[in-house]
Amino acid sequence: MSDIPTAADKTNGLHAYLVSANEIKRLLYMVPRKKNHATILQFIATQAGIGTSSIAREFATVAGGEMGIPTLLISLDESAIATDDDLARKYQLSPSALLPPGAELPSADWVRLRMVRDSTLTFAAAIADQQKHPADWIELLQAWRPYFELILIDAPPLRKSYLGVALSSHVDASIIIIGAEETNKSDAKDLIHRIQESRGNIIGAILNKRRSHIPDILYNLPI
Repeated sequence: MSDIPTAADKTNGLHAYLVSANEIKRLLYMVPRKKNHATILQFIATQAGIGTSSIAREFATVAGGEMGIPTLLISLDESAIATDDDLARKYQLSPSALLPPGAELPSADWVRLRMVRDSTLTFAAAIADQQKHPADWIELLQAWRPYFELILIDAPPLRKSYLGVALSSHVDASIIIIGAEETNKSDAKDLIHRIQESRGNIIGAILNKRRSHIPDILYNLPI
């Protein structure tokens, strides 16, 4: 399939920019999925500026925008999203494409939920400055699981928050985002160790921000 934007892409802003859509599709086809019990994948890095949100967005765009998979992308950044414009800016969307979800989807008063028009993609994010305990997110993950086939988590970097590590045993797998020229090897090993220590599952890593091309997926770990 071509990576050229479709008419729907142009109206709702969903298009993969950094990663080949076909690469993502190949990976997603290998991920076990079933209705009413979403597979949960978490993207996490050691530090900010590595491109975790961008990579998570690419996967969500292909899954919910091109493949028609009922997909939820959750931002665990508890300081950045106060309005729909913030959400659109963070994930390179058109604000006019964001719509309220159906009333049947569980929520909480500290969460912003938005569907993307002409797609099967939904976004969830904590309202700015609403810092919550991992147990609150775990409860919502279980409540959301029956409504989607794929849930993607855009976790904060380990240097900023331990939340991603705390959730790692409650997701099906974590994918480590590594900055090719920026991530210290010892820091990456520390993140891997912490996830494994929490009994989380790691399926590999995405090497991002290479000078030659962006990015290669999916590298094997441990490194």
